[in-house]
Amino acid sequence: MTDPNTLACERMIASHPWLVGVRPAAEVVPGMQSNLILHAAPPVRWDDMGDLMRGGVIGAALYEGLARTPEEAAEKARSGTIMFDAAQNHGGMAGGVGSITASMPVMVVEDRSNGNTATHFVMEGLGRTLVSGFYDDAVLDRLRWFRDCFAPMLDAAIRAIGGIDLREMMAEALCRGDELHNRNRAGTSMLVNAIVPGLIEIGAPGPDIKRALAFLAGNPQFFVGCVLPAAALMLRTARGIPGCSIVTAIGANGKDCGLQVGGLPDRWFVAPGDVPKGVLQGGVTQADVAPGCGDSFVGELAGFGASVLPAAPALGPVIGASLEDGLRFAQGAYSVTVGEHPHYKVPALGFRGIPIGFDARKVVATDTLPVIDIAMGHRVPGMGMIGMGVVSPPMQCFEQAVRALDAA
Repeated sequence: MTDPNTLACERMIASHPWLVGVRPAAEVVPGMQSNLILHAAPPVRWDDMGDLMRGGVIGAALYEGLARTPEEAAEKARSGTIMFDAAQNHGGMAGGVGSITASMPVMVVEDRSNGNTATHFVMEGLGRTLVSGFYDDAVLDRLRWFRDCFAPMLDAAIRAIGGIDLREMMAEALCRGDELHNRNRAGTSMLVNAIVPGLIEIGAPGPDIKRALAFLAGNPQFFVGCVLPAAALMLRTARGIPGCSIVTAIGANGKDCGLQVGGLPDRWFVAPGDVPKGVLQGGVTQADVAPGCGDSFVGELAGFGASVLPAAPALGPVIGASLEDGLRFAQGAYSVTVGEHPHYKVPALGFRGIPIGFDARKVVATDTLPVIDIAMGHRVPGMGMIGMGVVSPPMQCFEQAVRALDAA
């Protein structure tokens, strides 16, 4: 009989993500409803949300027209008129403080090894964006441009060229200086190069193409909206394998962190989230930093991000990590995983494949936590990103999962 974690590793390696479109969430996200806001995992009710997450979902409610003012959004959220759930419970991904609503366009990624799909909202970039917790008029106007012009144009262009092989693109990006979480310059550049012929083929108006390309040129993080669904699809292949102790979902909602393992699908193991540490902007202190927030934890647990930080040496100083720190993060990741990916290789690590299959049992047995590189948000809603750093999921989540597997 095949070991469950070995089987999971084989399935993860077979995962083959393609970008196939950019569609309104209501059309492609299972269980999406007009009054539902999907946020970073784990699931949380309004009354239990941290202030950072509340700010993000208020912005989402204003964008979707579920409320006219922040006060009305809060009241409807409190009463249950606006509902909430974790995006990962619906095959979606919500990076940072961003959310998915019914009309919001999402990147649609298909796993051609099994037909599964995953989604992530169109990445706005950093600065004054909803994903960073801002919801002023400029932010909402940009989101409406996404919905009404930018996303439909991208969707048509992607379909015109028959989709984009993300596995090939991600593998190349790792060789060009990306770690595919908080550094995606190479991946974004390659994605734009692939899309431009499609824009020309569909006959998109010149001014619309010019605005789209100007936006993409100023948004080197755009590709992460493709990477995170691809990473989620890789992890999802291990779901439902009896006895499997590999992490299949993980996220933090600005208050708690939660994860799932393959042998216990749909069950979240939750503990209070830790506060990232790193490089802060001027005028703020460590006391201003909120606990980690976002589904992008999935990137590291799929073997990208800080798990292979040496792939992106330029990112180290941004998050306060030395070259030695990066090697230590990678060594820790390899020590608690079950395999290496033959397609995703890291030149700075001797062309080793990225570490895949984070084993909750190994994490607990060796007391070695994965490391996440992360944008740090202010505790106060609307203050946005205040630095970059690193954080780890709490050990309690892994311990709970191991105890539950032992009892199953």
